Amino acid sequence: MEFIDFRLRWDRTINRSELVRFFNISKQQASADLALYDRIAPRNIEYDKRLKTYKISAQYKPHFSAYDAQNYLKELEALSSGVLASTGSFIGWVPPNDVVRYPVRPVTAERFLPVLWAIRDKCELQVTYQSMRRPKPTARWIAPHALGFDGHRWHARAWCSESAEFRDFVLSRIQGVHLTREATISSESDFAWHAFIDVIVKARAGLTDGQRRAIEADFGMVGGELRLNCRKALAFYLVRQLQLDRLPDQTPAAQPLELANRDELAEIISAAQKNSESSQVTPRQKE
Repeated sequence: MEFIDFRLRWDRTINRSELVRFFNISKQQASADLALYDRIAPRNIEYDKRLKTYKISAQYKPHFSAYDAQNYLKELEALSSGVLASTGSFIGWVPPNDVVRYPVRPVTAERFLPVLWAIRDKCELQVTYQSMRRPKPTARWIAPHALGFDGHRWHARAWCSESAEFRDFVLSRIQGVHLTREATISSESDFAWHAFIDVIVKARAGLTDGQRRAIEADFGMVGGELRLNCRKALAFYLVRQLQLDRLPDQTPAAQPLELANRDELAEIISAAQKNSESSQVTPRQKE
């Protein structure tokens, strides 16, 4: 039923052969499914005898509200990037499109699986890790308890025995996993991971009224603000990806956003920068 509703909404037509191919069912079953949809949403679909296909009606209203424009575009992106196979997508006709492909941070299964299992089994791992704060790889014990994605790369959120802090370890920089032992630190102690905070973004001062309205529409702001709720441990990455940490160097046209609660986030962002093993923000933060 979701498939039929999706194809009607985005392709404006649906026929039996599409159901037969996608679900590997008989024509009789496809006819029965279309008849069932017509009973569920009788004002959504009509049969065109001339074209011998079902078409969207003038009274159509989505029966499954989950499939909005954002869902469609995310699925289109997944198709274009090869993350999703066409056999797993509800999209029928694919419009001409392309996506910017960023460099992939390769993570091998041999090094990732021990981290995954350590999270599940609450274990510590002795790993060889190349930090950007140090010139050479070092061996250390870490107790990973979660995975985080900053928009470009995955990292393990882990207790670092050497620094006696919870830190972020980029998965692609783990060069080897050697030993394992039972973890002695509970993940519940990682307060920055378990606590959440709002990152409040607004249109930057200095924009014209027209520019401000455009930015507020671009980001779906309500009352002139966009509230992005995230873990405290990830707040720094969110601010960095939006380039909100470099305002003094940019004109309002180049960076039209600013933080509405910068003072509230200052300490959290500073701590995240310090505890990120991938941080390269300033020379003084490197080990």
